Amino acid sequence: MTDANADDILDVVEGRAGDAEPTDALGRTALAIRLWFDTWLSHLGAVWLSAIILVVLSGVISRYAFNASFSWTEEGGLWLFTWLIFTVLPIATHRSKNIAIPIVRDLLPPSGQTVVRFLAAATVTYTIIRLLSAGVAISSITSGTSITLDLPAWWKFAIIPVSATLLLVYQLLDALHHAEARRNALAAVAVAVLAWLLLDVWQVTDIQSGSPTLLLAVAFVVTLALGVPVAYCMLFAAFVASDAGDLLPPAAVVHNVVVGSSKFVLLAIPLFIAAAQAMNAGGLTVRLIGLARALVGHLRGGLAQVNVMTSIFFGFDSGSSTADASLLAKMMVPEMKRNGYPAPFCCAVIAASAILPNVIPPSIAMLLFASISDVSVGKLFLAGIVPGLLIAVLLMVTVYAISLRHGYGHATASPSWRMVAQPLGQAVPALLLSVLIIGGIRFGFVTATEAGVVAVVYALAIGVFYYRDLRLPEVWRGLRESSIDSAMVGFLISVAAPFAWVLISGRVPQQFLQLMLGHVSQGWAILLVLNVIMLIAGAFLDLTAIMLIVVPLSLPLILQLGVDPVHFGIIVVVNLMMGGLTPPYGLLVFIPSAITGTSVQATFRAAMPFFFVLVLGLALITYVPAISLVFVRAFF
Repeated sequence: MTDANADDILDVVEGRAGDAEPTDALGRTALAIRLWFDTWLSHLGAVWLSAIILVVLSGVISRYAFNASFSWTEEGGLWLFTWLIFTVLPIATHRSKNIAIPIVRDLLPPSGQTVVRFLAAATVTYTIIRLLSAGVAISSITSGTSITLDLPAWWKFAIIPVSATLLLVYQLLDALHHAEARRNALAAVAVAVLAWLLLDVWQVTDIQSGSPTLLLAVAFVVTLALGVPVAYCMLFAAFVASDAGDLLPPAAVVHNVVVGSSKFVLLAIPLFIAAAQAMNAGGLTVRLIGLARALVGHLRGGLAQVNVMTSIFFGFDSGSSTADASLLAKMMVPEMKRNGYPAPFCCAVIAASAILPNVIPPSIAMLLFASISDVSVGKLFLAGIVPGLLIAVLLMVTVYAISLRHGYGHATASPSWRMVAQPLGQAVPALLLSVLIIGGIRFGFVTATEAGVVAVVYALAIGVFYYRDLRLPEVWRGLRESSIDSAMVGFLISVAAPFAWVLISGRVPQQFLQLMLGHVSQGWAILLVLNVIMLIAGAFLDLTAIMLIVVPLSLPLILQLGVDPVHFGIIVVVNLMMGGLTPPYGLLVFIPSAITGTSVQATFRAAMPFFFVLVLGLALITYVPAISLVFVRAFF
């Protein structure tokens, strides 16, 4: 059994096939051209991702098979990741429009919404033009050759102006898509070009007298409120702030963008995303669902309990919450509805349990935290086990209570050992993946990045040779999808680097530290304040964006209070994952609702009991450090 149909439906969720039908020939032509670009860019993205897998895998094989190491694997992998991000960025940008936060637009009448859309489109186009000109500049001034790859160093940056040019083509194609809005959309592109000429080429005005950090904050908040995708908010703000304080020339801003994704540990992100796709397509997840059904399907609210248990299993093998939510929405909701569970409750259970794959190791969110804080990935992975199981127990108790109250899923007799043995035997290869990942990292056999490539190869091998559910076209489709998801995350990480650089140059972390210590002196109170800030931010922003902003600001404060950074990392991950259940952002609610055609508002209401229980879990994790540190202290 494969996940192809679920992927097709997820196309609509993420905006891949969700464009409104053009109303004239020009719009249809524009759409056809964009889809042609989508196809070939995603194929090229799959090539780069395949190359990353092979490069990292070659490093592992050379070390263990030949007792040697290739000096070029790390740099080669990072070059490929840069090319992957910017090759597929046009597709990722188009999709990210669907998860922007149009705070102001939704409050305005139709005429006001038109103005806001105009300003947002102009801002994105202007930022792309700045990226193009700065990309040309950094490519032209970069000289020398790579030490380990023996390639011209400017090749690494050459993809940026190419990508920006394609981004502008996409902006024009999107402007031509809808006949009714075509004039305004084209005008927004024209205004962006004029603004670039006036401000950057002819320099008719000078903003260097302004405060860089103030302008950074204002530019970010205003563009975010207009509905500009978060990554472009950060990049636009970084350009404006750098101009204001004469901090960095545009070429240096783009150099920082590339440096932002140039950490070897970050290569684990596309690898674990690819591993999740391989698990779904290769039948590993289906076997895990079968085992979960055998173990907890007899409990009150049995099918809902199966959702939670499956997310536990999926969490130990993958770090993708969105993959978990989309797969279970497709595979579990129809059966749950046939058995009398209301659709909003089904989607709420899926959304809540989808938090687990990013709390239970391996976790993409933990990899991101590790890259920002320089905390050990192995320690973070071990620290997530008990908190993840605690959250799972709380969710299962909540499912039981709600099902008992409303009469969902009556309990049945406990299964015999023989009834459990068969699905357990089928699921053993899938369960062994988590042992390979966590054990390999803990005992030093592989790094987190290498564990990611082991997970990909293992999932592919099991799917092809053991379960025999995986076919080559499905592998390639999974690589294409994974490359786009990786580009979305990678670009956000990249643009956060110059954004953070401006904050640091303005001594914002130090001022934040002094402000907090000046008003709150007790550690428990500071942790409470930080939790509240993150919960509020999580309602409006993506986890990656918040982490990239909050962690550099708060980590010095946490260290001064004597809080273990590993413990703090678990707090941050659990807190920010909860944002997937709260409006207006609530991505974990949006995915199953869109796949199943369920009202988003109804799902948000049904998710509130789970959210409040998760707040209890967050409080326990925050104020009982042993929950997070018990395995860390035992094994390190």
